[in-house]
Amino acid sequence: MDVSSIRKKFGMSRGSVYYVLATFEKEHPQQAALMKKQGKDVTPEDYKKLQEEIARLKKDLAQERLRADFYEEMVAFGKEAYGIDLKKAGTK
Repeated sequence: MDVSSIRKKFGMSRGSVYYVLATFEKEHPQQAALMKKQGKDVTPEDYKKLQEEIARLKKDLAQERLRADFYEEMVAFGKEAYGIDLKKAGTK
């Protein structure tokens, strides 16, 4: 999309659009470089790298969800078995 389309779609000023783009480019330089390529310049290898990164991120997300679920179960068990509210105990 061009800047004017983004401005209209999100109701942002021109400077805000460029600020967001610059911030994204600083935080994700490899992705920004791939996104700068035109459609015909994107190679199958680039596409494959992005698919691999998506798969890795999905795996990481699933692992973090499992860890969060385990933590919630641990807190519930501690409260049930020992009568200790672990969520409040750590704030003393």
